[in-house]
Amino acid sequence: DGCGNLLYCIIGSYLLYFYTDVFGLSVATAGAILLFTRLLDAIDAPIWGFIVDHTKSKYGQSRPYFLWLCVPFAVFMWLTFTTPALSGTTKIIYAVVTYILAGIFYTGIQTAITSILPNLTRRPGERVILNTFRMVGGNIGAFICMTFTLPLVAFFGEGNEQKGFSYTLAFFGIIAIVLFIVAFKNLREVNVEKIKSIPIKDSVKAIKGNWPWILVVIANLIFWIALTIRLSTVVYYCQYYLGDKSLTVFINGIMLVQVIGMISIPLLVKRFNKYGTMILGFILVAGGHIGIFFVGTNIELMIVFWIIASLGQGIACSMPFAMLSDTVDFGEWKTGIRASGFLTAIGSAFCIKAGWYRRFYSSSCYEFIWLCAECSPIFNSIIWYTICIYMASCNNFLMWNYSNAFLS
Repeated sequence: DGCGNLLYCIIGSYLLYFYTDVFGLSVATAGAILLFTRLLDAIDAPIWGFIVDHTKSKYGQSRPYFLWLCVPFAVFMWLTFTTPALSGTTKIIYAVVTYILAGIFYTGIQTAITSILPNLTRRPGERVILNTFRMVGGNIGAFICMTFTLPLVAFFGEGNEQKGFSYTLAFFGIIAIVLFIVAFKNLREVNVEKIKSIPIKDSVKAIKGNWPWILVVIANLIFWIALTIRLSTVVYYCQYYLGDKSLTVFINGIMLVQVIGMISIPLLVKRFNKYGTMILGFILVAGGHIGIFFVGTNIELMIVFWIIASLGQGIACSMPFAMLSDTVDFGEWKTGIRASGFLTAIGSAFCIKAGWYRRFYSSSCYEFIWLCAECSPIFNSIIWYTICIYMASCNNFLMWNYSNAFLS
């Protein structure tokens, strides 16, 4: 997960900036590309889920995809942030194709990362701990990406951001390939010989009556819409609202404190159960954004509330992945079908990518910023929009208590 975030979080944090300020696309064109590609590649998550459910190899069911997909994923991420000597329609086509393929390969690896968890152990407590390690690793990858991307771009590019982004992605890509291979060599799925290839129709049947899964998917989808809006507007928030683009690196670096929230999850689950821990995370992240709204341009207080929001984000981001493993077991008990690939693909990779309008929304806000002399009302609306989305997801998880009885 650290490898995946090391590369793919650059898309959430810097792709819109790269397209408009480095690659040379207009804001409208960049927004249209983000909208189109999200509509197109949102369907790849269930397809990857079906593929994983049909996989039966000597390496396991999910594990081999770390080996098979690491190189194409890294290559197309590098191509996405490389600026060729193209112009006009050809340049736009290049951006669309490379972005779509990078997203497709990411979904494949993300599906394997999530679907392997139910096959590593059947003990719910161990899954929470394993998922905590997974999310901490992912957070470290995201921290390295968001904190060091711009400094590395400046270092490698020497004033040329096109060159800087290309070299930075190549550097990250090599690291990711090596670590994916390390993960492949050292992970083992239990009961591999009992894993069966199931038909597509059986994978879909695993959804029937699986209300815990439906609740997790809805809440996780809403959460990733809010999170991606938050991540993709940080650089503009610092540059146009706070008046200092260099603060982007510092603010993104602060997000490392969410590791504290992730590490605390096993203890919180013992005290509040899984759904209560998830709701706590949403309350913290929404409360942090409310504080950010009221402090305005007071950087010191903004940092305090950003830390609070990051703690909540660490909890809210981690819990759905642990809960998905339980819904796989519930689906097997309910229908007799263990569709770990399909159920976890929809619940994780699909949720991360299917809120396609979130980056289109961010690009639209960016276009308004260029048109308006006073941008604070726009950023205030973004903050409150994000708060409302987080609280909507929190409300959805209040229903988890009801379905939790069925899980028991």
